[in-house]
Amino acid sequence: MNGLARRLTAAVLAATTAVALSACVSRPDQNAGGDGGTIRFTFAPDPVWDYITDQGILNEMEAESGINIEASSTWDEFGVFAGGHADIVSSASYEVPVIEEETGRNTVVIGKYNMDRSVIIARADNPANTLADLQGEDISAFTSVSATLVWGAYAKKLHDVDFRAGGGDYNIIVADPQQQADLVQRGEVAACVCLPEFATPGLRSGELKVLYDGKASKDMYADLVVEGHEGPMINVFLAGAEWAEENPEQVEFFLDVWQRGLQEWEQNKTEIIETYPQHFAVEAPEDVAFVQEYVDENDWFVRNVRFDQQWADGESQVFPLLKETGFMEQDQALPNFRVSEGGNGS
Repeated sequence: MNGLARRLTAAVLAATTAVALSACVSRPDQNAGGDGGTIRFTFAPDPVWDYITDQGILNEMEAESGINIEASSTWDEFGVFAGGHADIVSSASYEVPVIEEETGRNTVVIGKYNMDRSVIIARADNPANTLADLQGEDISAFTSVSATLVWGAYAKKLHDVDFRAGGGDYNIIVADPQQQADLVQRGEVAACVCLPEFATPGLRSGELKVLYDGKASKDMYADLVVEGHEGPMINVFLAGAEWAEENPEQVEFFLDVWQRGLQEWEQNKTEIIETYPQHFAVEAPEDVAFVQEYVDENDWFVRNVRFDQQWADGESQVFPLLKETGFMEQDQALPNFRVSEGGNGS
């Protein structure tokens, strides 16, 4: 059983606990359900969701449609989904096959949201430019699977090195994402697979640098796998296949809500970052300003939640990449994508 499978198995066993402990997102005048029904949605804390909730946009859209989104915010999305307590969750696109295998639920990807923004960060005085320059070193990762697997595939394809947890050419140490940059700055690890916002103080001061000429995973994918592709996705919206087939109106409403959220993000991202800095792991005004500037140049939010067949085909190329580099079983089933009219194909 690989690392992702073990993590998801634990999530299945914890499903009941996750439901009990997940924090329900409260909204003014939230009804139990409208004539159009209720969508049970479980996801990690998110700034765009908070914004459309606090601005009354979500309530307005629910009132117009008669459909309600019953949302719960938790870091254990898989456990809730595995227990059948959610219709839709968010996950990385490349995690979907094992989610299906471990939860026993047939699923379908209905929308896209966040591109994989993970980067490789080292001290600025470290001469390394790529993972090839760090063989044998201690490397911090915020997960042993997910984005780390994709970076392992890139490293194998580019440098023919084995970058994986539990073996290979590196000592990968899983750490709290909030501590990773500090570990690098103190010299306790040589580098980290990090989400860039968690390294804001060091990047802002110039003490830290991003390897691969500042490229994130999404940029590497566009260079190495599918030219110009918008992905791979660290967050897609994943629905139970049977539920999605039986409730097309609810699916379209859910996508409409998130499309509105993405429009609000595009128009108000500076305000959203300032209003909800906790979602970007910053607090000090100078760090908030740095994240605002970083996002202007390296935005990981998509423009269109819907997608067409061209995009689905491009995103699906992550699976041959993982298989050919030894990070996915050759017989692993591939996910299903629900193509939308009006979706984009980048």
